[in-house]
Amino acid sequence: MNTGLHPDEWAISPAPHLGDTYFTCALAEAFLKRHGGSRVRIVVPHRFWKTLTLFPEARIAPLDPDAITTPFRSERGFRLQQPFYMRPLRFGSELLSVYRGQSLPFTKTYHDILDLPFPSFARPRVTEQARLSANRRFRRCGLPEGRTVILFPMAFSLRPLPERLWAEIARCFAARGLRVMTNRVGKSDICIPGTNPLSIPIDELIPLCELAGTVVASRCGVCDVLSSAHLDLRILYHRQKLEWQPLEGINAQWDLGPCGLEDHASYFRLGASENPNLFVERILAGGP
Repeated sequence: MNTGLHPDEWAISPAPHLGDTYFTCALAEAFLKRHGGSRVRIVVPHRFWKTLTLFPEARIAPLDPDAITTPFRSERGFRLQQPFYMRPLRFGSELLSVYRGQSLPFTKTYHDILDLPFPSFARPRVTEQARLSANRRFRRCGLPEGRTVILFPMAFSLRPLPERLWAEIARCFAARGLRVMTNRVGKSDICIPGTNPLSIPIDELIPLCELAGTVVASRCGVCDVLSSAHLDLRILYHRQKLEWQPLEGINAQWDLGPCGLEDHASYFRLGASENPNLFVERILAGGP
């Protein structure tokens, strides 16, 4: 059967989300150094292919999932020219047998699947082309450098905050004279009231957000990509939407530092009985 792979290539399939794709790219060089092979093919839909450009020196290339005709490996482990999954929930019972009752950075599970020491992440590097394109996009939108706030309200693994809270956050920032934008994902029409939509290609995410100056985001894959960026990153938590079955016996850690990434962020967790207005005030004040 034709896999579209050379005999010395790997094919790794993360979950089709930004964070999972980013982690796979960031671990590819450590994986090749430890296990050999010429290149890692990242098996993700086309909408995530620009994530690979954040690691221009890595020996990685995208591979369309529809181009693979051979079955994926069903158990943990890997073999050259055989596609395999880097998805912790597929191997939940094995991970649970090792880590039950422990606090565990959720990124540690990716390292375990790839048999890598923790942490082994490479640092992203923005290409000059992406930096210039981000600068043009920023100027074309008429955004003030260092005086723009970009909101990222959407999240997959963790439950996002209600829209009314985001609208209040936007109103308070605007009252301070800052321009407030909402990141638009794909063709989504989600835009926080009082803001304007802004579509940001993945390869321009770091430089454009650095030009803005401030990012307020639900804990999502965007936070992972921006972990090494030079900006004011404020990460918001509500409560978990997914139960992480069958990993409910593990206390997953989500903050950037414990996950093995650079961590310059401030974190804000909405208390169960906290007044929402006080929560917004804390976000506006910034800091730890």
